[in-house]
Amino acid sequence: MISIQEKNISNIDILFEIKLSDIEICNQIYSNLLLETDFDPNERSAATIEKQDSKLILKINAKDSVSARATVNSYLKWVDLSFQLMTYIKKKS
Repeated sequence: MISIQEKNISNIDILFEIKLSDIEICNQIYSNLLLETDFDPNERSAATIEKQDSKLILKINAKDSVSARATVNSYLKWVDLSFQLMTYIKKKS
């Protein structure tokens, strides 16, 4: 009989640095994400966002791999959606 030992991944720290060429878009995305980090009811993961010039620094801490993946996916989707909306609005102006 084969014995499979299960190892759980826990206490995961993830750091994203996102460099944007447009400081105005960077500021808006930062504001959008700041709202999300202030209202995160999830007990299994937490996120913080910082801004340095035109760079966003997103830090995620998760208790397990499932919550890490979900949190990463959510924040990257919010960054992408915000970027697309801001780019669209700037083109229409």
